[in-house]
Amino acid sequence: MGQNGESNSAMELDEKKADEQQPAETSPSADNLYEGDENPERGNWTGKLDFLLSCLGYAVGLGNVWRFPYLCYKNGGGAFLIPYALSLLGLGVPLFLLDLTLGQYSAMAPVSLFKNYAPALRGVGIAMFLSSVVVGLYYNMIIAWTVYYTYSSMTADLPWQYCNHDYNTPNCFNFDDYEHCKAIYNESTWWIYNYGHCITNRTEADILGVNSTVPEKDRVSPAEEYYNNHVLSLSSGIDELGSVQPRLVLSLLFAWLVVGGALIKGIKSSGKVVYFTALFPFVILIILLIRGVTLPGASEGIKFYIVPDLDRLSDINVWVQAAVQIFYSLGIASGGLVTLASYNKYHNNVIRDTLIVCFGNCCTSVFAGFAIFSVLGFMAKELEVPVSEVVKSGSGLAFVAYPELVTRLPVSTLWALLFFLMLFTLGLDSQFAIVENIITCILDEFPKLRQWKPWVVVGICVTLFLLGIPLTTEGGRYVVDLMDNYAAGWPYLFIGLTELLGMYWLYGITNYYRDLASLVGFNPGFRLKAHITTIYGTVSPLLVALILLLGWINYEPYEVDGYVYPPYANGIGWAIAMFIIAVVPGGFIYNIACEQTGDFRERLRNSGRPTEAWYEHSQNIAAREKLAASPETGVDNAAFNVDDDDDDL
Repeated sequence: MGQNGESNSAMELDEKKADEQQPAETSPSADNLYEGDENPERGNWTGKLDFLLSCLGYAVGLGNVWRFPYLCYKNGGGAFLIPYALSLLGLGVPLFLLDLTLGQYSAMAPVSLFKNYAPALRGVGIAMFLSSVVVGLYYNMIIAWTVYYTYSSMTADLPWQYCNHDYNTPNCFNFDDYEHCKAIYNESTWWIYNYGHCITNRTEADILGVNSTVPEKDRVSPAEEYYNNHVLSLSSGIDELGSVQPRLVLSLLFAWLVVGGALIKGIKSSGKVVYFTALFPFVILIILLIRGVTLPGASEGIKFYIVPDLDRLSDINVWVQAAVQIFYSLGIASGGLVTLASYNKYHNNVIRDTLIVCFGNCCTSVFAGFAIFSVLGFMAKELEVPVSEVVKSGSGLAFVAYPELVTRLPVSTLWALLFFLMLFTLGLDSQFAIVENIITCILDEFPKLRQWKPWVVVGICVTLFLLGIPLTTEGGRYVVDLMDNYAAGWPYLFIGLTELLGMYWLYGITNYYRDLASLVGFNPGFRLKAHITTIYGTVSPLLVALILLLGWINYEPYEVDGYVYPPYANGIGWAIAMFIIAVVPGGFIYNIACEQTGDFRERLRNSGRPTEAWYEHSQNIAAREKLAASPETGVDNAAFNVDDDDDDL
């Protein structure tokens, strides 16, 4: 155990097995479900592009459309790109590559992987599994909202366009109606705009108890009231969950049917679906950008988005938020990347894929910012308010600001459909990877279930659907926000920190270099190796530890749109986060106490060493390659599906 952590006996065992191991016979049995693949028990991606698009779709999600642009303008505009880029290089790329390398080398999902990679880290895999369950539970609820909006957009007049619905309040303010009143009635005619329409009769105004147009500070757009009062039927707080909303239950059911249908045959089916779901959002973003920059006022929105405020770089919170955004956006330390990579052929170029996905994801975030802020600049000009008063964070940007915009565009139904279809496909890609991680963890732990994989998929989707029904209640959005803040925050940071420390101090950076060389033939020179070692051993773990520590030190009760969660709700959030985190040290204690033998020092030493199962996949590949290369055997490489046509780095 130590920095190099490389055991001579382990290496001898590795070489001996590579020499002696013969490729296993594959027969059409329940244990060999995917004959013809390099890994017939689990299957492989049909092609390299399937994996690349799945990773890209997983990384490019709903947060790219609203979270990054909002953080950028909030934290110094273009200046935010400086800590964002440094966090990408110092944190995002190293952890992304680590996840892909571990998954591809072992061909295991997180739970099985970490208990063999270093038994002391078995809790890391379980923590990834639990996080995926919680995140998958609420993430599909957000997708269900996009489903309902897509369905609701299929009308000539969008339902959030006017203030004449039962759920509208007196403060509902329709800009077009207001401008229409102003154009019809001259200054000599008394009129006000209130209760969603133009009032010219003083008697009516007295009955309604109003005597002036709705003040600016009290105005609520029809889109915001549609979202809160109709779609969500939002209650006053998490204390009041209220009744289940049938329209949201049906939308959630549809979302789970799509996810289950795409995953029912595993990566063989989902790998084809992502050709559409991963590429379609880019097409829509390009269309929205072209339309957005042609709108009056677009330049002001873009200027607001990118003009740097360099003074903000002295604020430590700006650096923290940039690093956290990299963590969330790339999906590192969540288990999804490990699972996706576990279906790769052994010699797939993980370094190439890491660079493509990491930089592609971040460029998409920046690109989406131009598309979003160009239309927000137009809205600011229309409403005659600063851009800062139009911008809304989180779901407000997706389900309030943009829907309000499309009502003032020609062919508004088309723009609404395109936008919500884009959100739907963005969410699906991420959900595919999350649920696939859950499925693969279960099947790797219980291989006999593989022959009934479709039923396992159905069982998981049905279970998560039923558990998600409380999220369709009137107070469901408060639960979604609470789970998102606590389950997808600190646990991922803690898991990432443990991953880095475990690789460097238990598994050994030298063994990691050996694995990379085995996978893609990458053997860095002395200088490059020194830089990579410094990043993995110092920069990345210190950065993650700093983010986690500052998050705990600066903790404040969770608040969304002015609503402060009560103490008991924050307590539940803490309990969810700490339970997932506690699994990591709990797994270490369990391994030492129950799974290892000998005295304490021997147990501790063995808990940091990989098991024989860790090397099994790579040894099988090495044995097959050796057999295929032997002139005596006359065996063709193609018989073993060795991916020899991969481009060199």
